[in-house]
Amino acid sequence: MTRIRVRLSVLGVVLLGLLLAASVAAQSPAASPAASAAAPAISAQFLGGGEPAIAPAYELTLRRITLPPGTGIVPHTHPGALVIYIESGIWNYTSLSGTGRVTRATQPGASPAPAEDLAVNVELVLTAGDVLYVEDPGDTVSNMGDEDVVLLVAGLTRVGEKFTTLIQDPPMASPSPAS
Repeated sequence: MTRIRVRLSVLGVVLLGLLLAASVAAQSPAASPAASAAAPAISAQFLGGGEPAIAPAYELTLRRITLPPGTGIVPHTHPGALVIYIESGIWNYTSLSGTGRVTRATQPGASPAPAEDLAVNVELVLTAGDVLYVEDPGDTVSNMGDEDVVLLVAGLTRVGEKFTTLIQDPPMASPSPAS
């Protein structure tokens, strides 16, 4: 059990390092001024991946996701564990299932903020520099801001498993018990 926790901790550090390195090294070019008349589309760019020897039957991938203003993704799930770094924009995130933690960005040179547990069915507003760690998440996301939201998403998932699955009938929030 301890070996598994150590391995997962090492993987978490590696994932975070990959995200931060990609954020610094791969700045996305500015959007083209010639926009089409079609509605803006969410884009997903596969940046790379591989099968780590420390986690047989799993693959580690890195993607850049861009959500133009006014776009979002309906309730959906992802298998495995994800580390999501908000590179730019203001991102609305609501956890519907799974577990996770959010670490808020700090000023340059400051100590990292303590991570906070995610609450289910509570919308978070995340900004550039924030980091989200989630396991087997069900969620819904949107960009309600005026600029693109750019996310770097590292995922540790079973080899061959679909990365995103839409939820057909999202669960309804349970009413709070009367006091």
